[in-house]
Amino acid sequence: MNIKALTFTSYFYLMSYAFAVTIIGPCNAGIDADFHAGERAMGALVSVHFIGFIVTTLYAGYLIDRIGLKPVMVAGVSLLGAMLVAFGLSRSLTALFIVMFIMGVGGGAVESSVNALVSAIHKDTRVYSLNLLHVFFGVGAFTWPMIAGYLLETGMSWRPLYQMIGAFSFAMALVVAAQKYPEAEAGQAVKLGDVFGMIKKPTVLLVGGVVAFYVGGEMGINTWVVRYFEQELQFKSAAAPVIGILVTPSFVLSFFWFTMTIGRLVATFAGKVVPDYILLRVVTALSAASAVTAFLVRSPLAAGFFIGLTGLFFSGIFATSVAIGGNRFPDRLGMISGIVIGFSGLGNVLFNYGVGEVAQRTGSIRIGLLFASAMLVCMAACAFSIKKPGEAYKGDG
Repeated sequence: MNIKALTFTSYFYLMSYAFAVTIIGPCNAGIDADFHAGERAMGALVSVHFIGFIVTTLYAGYLIDRIGLKPVMVAGVSLLGAMLVAFGLSRSLTALFIVMFIMGVGGGAVESSVNALVSAIHKDTRVYSLNLLHVFFGVGAFTWPMIAGYLLETGMSWRPLYQMIGAFSFAMALVVAAQKYPEAEAGQAVKLGDVFGMIKKPTVLLVGGVVAFYVGGEMGINTWVVRYFEQELQFKSAAAPVIGILVTPSFVLSFFWFTMTIGRLVATFAGKVVPDYILLRVVTALSAASAVTAFLVRSPLAAGFFIGLTGLFFSGIFATSVAIGGNRFPDRLGMISGIVIGFSGLGNVLFNYGVGEVAQRTGSIRIGLLFASAMLVCMAACAFSIKKPGEAYKGDG
């Protein structure tokens, strides 16, 4: 087993899923135009993806224990690649929804298995290594929208873009299949009743609420911000002041993910010196304030700046939430991680549909994105309700 090779493989492996998640932003308008879908259906399309994601994350741990990491990783990224290609070939809205659901199933396997792999091969530096892994998700998330936006500007259809990243996923399946993996470790059997008992604990519910509202707001921005700049701000492209970079609506989405990636590096070190509950309060409050401001201002430059700030402060939310759960319940770290991922999927399912529904009912993507920003205010409220260590709720015992 070559740990260094497995580590670098894991980075590009997770990037394949970052491509799949972020491509909907630049392609949103094109897909809508081809199928006359409407904002409600476009929001539901993203929600359906994360229904599939949740289905897999509920069973991924069991599958990994039963058949091992390698089969799950190969099957997950292969299924993801197949559905990305199929999405680009789909000719009906019904087919898009079916394919998007199965794509979510593959994505859930990718996300769950690669986190398990890095946890297994970097036991002594698990927190640092997992944070670094998700930095590479960010790298994929900010590079692909920029590339896709440029290709769309040249007149390319959205369909080949899905097929291109599908081919990348197939390539990753071959790389993964060629390597050796650690043997699965026998762990304590977890009963379904134990999971529900943990979910009912007040701190877990609050951490879950933070994550659910966070991912709802994050994916709401990811899905709709390009169309918002194109349609409501009437922004096509402009040279950025001083640095002269050509800024397009897709570049704004890349900038959002770029600042989040930079922020993750900062959050990794901040987590060593700032108490977890204080760090969570700071990043949730600042990200909520930045998001609300971004969709209230009318200037494309100002909106882009505050979207970048939102991404920057988003960076520490997920990892800090998982850390709080693990710090409060250290004997149930694996269960807490699974519950947090489950809440993230739930937030994506419910709130992405909600953003599209609000946008269609009001006839305004701005109002839909302000709805997404309101979720972030709820996220901050949950964060401020989490008590510091030693002051846990009675139901946590």
